[in-house]
Amino acid sequence: MHQLETAIAVGLIGVGERLPPERELAAQLGVTMLQIRHALATLRDRGLIETRRGRGGGSIVCDTSAVSREEVERRLRERSTEELRDLGDLSGSLAGAAARFAAARADGPEIDRLELLASQFREAESVQDLRRADSRFHIGLAIAAQSRRLATATVQIQGELAPLLWAPSDVGVDTTDAATAHAAILEAITDGDEFRAQETAIAHGAHETELLIEARLELMMNRALDGR
Repeated sequence: MHQLETAIAVGLIGVGERLPPERELAAQLGVTMLQIRHALATLRDRGLIETRRGRGGGSIVCDTSAVSREEVERRLRERSTEELRDLGDLSGSLAGAAARFAAARADGPEIDRLELLASQFREAESVQDLRRADSRFHIGLAIAAQSRRLATATVQIQGELAPLLWAPSDVGVDTTDAATAHAAILEAITDGDEFRAQETAIAHGAHETELLIEARLELMMNRALDGR
């Protein structure tokens, strides 16, 4: 269930797309038919998928909406500053490795794909689209690195990190720093500069980690003030 939810959350499976048949899905995820049916039932109960009968039927994704603000705040409260930093360190390390290998291995079509993903992030308007576009860019780095395990790990970490970074807000979300970082990473990869690509991606991850920690501290401070 977690793997399917993550794939939906980061936009690997979009609204209206059909999941593979249960038997094929179970084989892909390495689980039993009973486990896959339980997972699909849970996703249906949560409104993420619906099951249609007959020709053209199956499990269809019907909601990829962002995690609610209340859920984001709950997750931030439950994690300590050290846990958030650990999460950010892992994300930055994966991104750094992916960028480094992409600079060494990516071919023309893969770089073109990264440019498209970066432009989709710049043009995204809603928080939901920003979350998906940012996740896809980082997953795209791992794919360009030509490492299946790195891509799998990146999908998992983005599923945990992206909802916290791109949470619903009453004010506009500033994407300037992230868009600039994406462009710098892409430039280093295009130039084949492995060290610069790695260092830029790690710095981008460190900045995002600080944003998460600041968000948690502000949340805890506001709660403390409200409780006075």
